Amino acid sequence: MTCNKKISTSARICVVSLTALMSPMAFGQSSAYDDAYLDSISLNEVIVEKVMPKNITPNQVIGREIIEALPSTSVADALKYMAGVQVKDYGGLGGQKTVNVRSLGSQHVGVYIDGVRVTNAQNGTVDLGKYSLSTLESVSLFNANKNELLMCASEYASASTVYLQTKRPDKTDVTASGTIGSFHTYKGTVTASLSKLGFIDAAYTYSKGDYPFRYHTEYEDTSGTRRNSDIKMLRLESCLFHKGFQWHTYFFSSERGLPGGIVRRLSDTYTDVGREWDRNFFSQLSWRKRYRHYGFRAIAKYSNDHLHYRSDYPENISVHSNNKYHQQDLYGAFAAAYERRAWKVSASTDLRWSDLTTDVKNFKYVYRLDSKTSISAFFNKGSWNFNASGLYTHCSDHTRGSSKPLSKFTWNALGSFSVRHWLFRAFYKEVFRIPTLNDLYYTLVGNRNLKPEYTKQYNLGFNYGLDWFDIQVDGYYNRIEDRIVCLPLKGSYQWTMLNYGHTRSFGVDVSASAHYKGNHFLITTSYQDDRNRTDKNESGYNDFIAYSPRWTFTGVYTFTWRDLTASVSHMFVDKRYWTTENELEPPLKAYNCTDIKVAYRMKHVSAEIECQNLFNDHYELIQRWPMPGRQFAFTIKYHLS
Repeated sequence: MTCNKKISTSARICVVSLTALMSPMAFGQSSAYDDAYLDSISLNEVIVEKVMPKNITPNQVIGREIIEALPSTSVADALKYMAGVQVKDYGGLGGQKTVNVRSLGSQHVGVYIDGVRVTNAQNGTVDLGKYSLSTLESVSLFNANKNELLMCASEYASASTVYLQTKRPDKTDVTASGTIGSFHTYKGTVTASLSKLGFIDAAYTYSKGDYPFRYHTEYEDTSGTRRNSDIKMLRLESCLFHKGFQWHTYFFSSERGLPGGIVRRLSDTYTDVGREWDRNFFSQLSWRKRYRHYGFRAIAKYSNDHLHYRSDYPENISVHSNNKYHQQDLYGAFAAAYERRAWKVSASTDLRWSDLTTDVKNFKYVYRLDSKTSISAFFNKGSWNFNASGLYTHCSDHTRGSSKPLSKFTWNALGSFSVRHWLFRAFYKEVFRIPTLNDLYYTLVGNRNLKPEYTKQYNLGFNYGLDWFDIQVDGYYNRIEDRIVCLPLKGSYQWTMLNYGHTRSFGVDVSASAHYKGNHFLITTSYQDDRNRTDKNESGYNDFIAYSPRWTFTGVYTFTWRDLTASVSHMFVDKRYWTTENELEPPLKAYNCTDIKVAYRMKHVSAEIECQNLFNDHYELIQRWPMPGRQFAFTIKYHLS
């Protein structure tokens, strides 16, 4: 094949049809743009030599190649290899997993599946352990927000955003797998895919979770076996694609034990008896269309979540809990954009209705109306790229004695300059977090006079990219005002939610990736300094924020040769204080964790063996919640196509 004309002098792209020039990626848009728009007139081959555009905001992406090579199955396990990310894992193989970016708190991280936000009006956090990597094309993290047209207004409302992009099948096949692992762990999955149209995926997991642990400090040395750490989990998922439409349906059901924090010298005689039952369902439909200079996007979603929590301690008759919670969520969004030469404008509006019912004593039924409207302007001329947007949020709760409605206008500005393989960028962003329904109305600690948290973010960085190598370096400064915390109000037994505290953090994130033939490298490191700046007269002033390490380092290497794939991943996390006043208790120790995985594929069968925490390092992510030590898993997969 020969190309008959040259344009410019950089990275070469051979274009055989008009679709390649007019594709969504050429406009910096999601690849989910309407397929009908891509059905276009053929054009003779042209060589376009141009430096591919880089993202204007700091971003990290783990693609399908690394996802398949990682010895893990949950989204949280993939995110921990990204710079600036801290994962909180509350122990046990079925423990809740939340993500915190640049120490802003898990409530400031928006999680999106195919561009639609996953919400939890009750407590504002998303348990990433419920979402599997097996159906994903990529996992990406953006500080601030994407620089794209047709973004929903809610995408501008988070300090950081995690995007889970579902994989569109490129062939028709059926895959079944079975896994046996340490601590009486068994998994089974079946995926049926229809080329270009969609898939159905089912997975079941059971684990007794009875792993040994050792808790060692200056004052104690406790060894035992983790109890009440079992989980039974069923996940059903389907996704259909047709031109600009995408319909995604998800169901999750689980029963799990909540092992709790270990108790000194009583690890085998005292067992936390907390149990949790979850049932989560959502169905979402999204649509994109482009007409010449105009673009449109619409989203509709319904979700229904049940949570049953029971904790009855026979040793202590004063501690009893057996409560059920039910949430519903209706969401609709529409966005429109106009593009003309160097200028682009976009407007979007969202409306979300959420409600919460529970049998907690004295809790009244409450529902929330949350509307957001955004306007964005984009300018792209030569090496310069700018984006400014404004977001107006209005939120009102409806219940007996509800809090006052909240409304606020926030804005952000992004800018970059590129020269050859270099891109220099900066952004400023304002965010305010509305208190959750638990913060406001929970019977024991709720405070209906809470103010929202205000966050200001500043970032300055650069990106250097070649075809086979890419490095990003970003420095940042964040400040949170009116931070929402839980503090004792009258004595040590009566706690409540309060606006108390100002925190500031600054740091540097570095991410480098490279690929050569069958080899992929990913290395990240972060330095952060997060401090309490509330009151100079308090003993905790200028102390480090709880669970915020100063240094982290991760590395992932994957190797492919013929039918053999192998990977090694390593993570180092520095010591972390876990009390608001650092001098009260010694910090959690720094730790290293190394995982390996080897897979070999034959014609229709593949075998995988993996080892997590290879060197059996005993560590904690949360105080007194020990993580599993060395564990093995063996998987057999059968492919029929």
